[in-house]
Amino acid sequence: MKLTHENKVEKFYSHGSDTRGFQDGGFLSFGYWTEKTIDYHQAADALINRLLKFEKPLNQGVILNIACGYGAETVKIYEKIRPDKIIAIDITTSHIEFAQRQINSLNLSDRIHFEKMDACDMNFQPDSFIYVIAIEGPAHFNTREVFLRKAYKALKPGGILLLSDIVADDLKTKKSLYNKIIANFCAWRWHMPKANWMTAEEIKTLLKEIGFTIDKAESVGANVYPGFSRFNLKWKSIKNAIYIRGLRIGLLLTFISWVLGYVYRRKMIDYMFIKAIKPS
Repeated sequence: MKLTHENKVEKFYSHGSDTRGFQDGGFLSFGYWTEKTIDYHQAADALINRLLKFEKPLNQGVILNIACGYGAETVKIYEKIRPDKIIAIDITTSHIEFAQRQINSLNLSDRIHFEKMDACDMNFQPDSFIYVIAIEGPAHFNTREVFLRKAYKALKPGGILLLSDIVADDLKTKKSLYNKIIANFCAWRWHMPKANWMTAEEIKTLLKEIGFTIDKAESVGANVYPGFSRFNLKWKSIKNAIYIRGLRIGLLLTFISWVLGYVYRRKMIDYMFIKAIKPS
């Protein structure tokens, strides 16, 4: 049976899930790296802290966390914004099962609920959430635009969309056959649909077209890809990837880590923090 795009993404992230969830605090993002960053756990923690830097505790409302992974970022969101509840969704069954076990152990199951769901097929009631927060997941979605339109509908008037997202410059990719081959391979193996190859300006234009007001849009690729790439090319990281994911997937992830650093240096990709508001 032919796998759907969603099946492929789930399969990609399922390898070694039970072991990976216990490592590095359960974080899955690329991380936010500076000269003082010691390891991946610190970088991943810094990325979610950076994304939530200007958000205040609300002690009310419901938050939707998209592509929640093992739930580490979800817990950080809860601690920072203090909503009444968080609904966290992910396409990967093993992620959801792990996250729910962890949240049960923290006695937060009445505040945080995990559910397997495709972000492009979600059908929550309109005007349900005070925040929709997505960390890196939208690049995988089929498509990002479908997700953003559903997020707008699900947000309350005055609600906030927070994204940390991968952006790609398709024009630079097409400048040479070499660029095109590298970009196509990376997107294919990392399951990033061609429709999601959008620059920051194109994403901002799309958000405005949907109805959002852009509050912040910041490029932080220099603090993401070089550090992530260097860390994952260390021999210790390569061995760990092979141990958890198996030889084929472990080496593939190592190669993708190198490619991400390489295509960033060639200015083909960037990484954005975006805050957009649904007008009242």
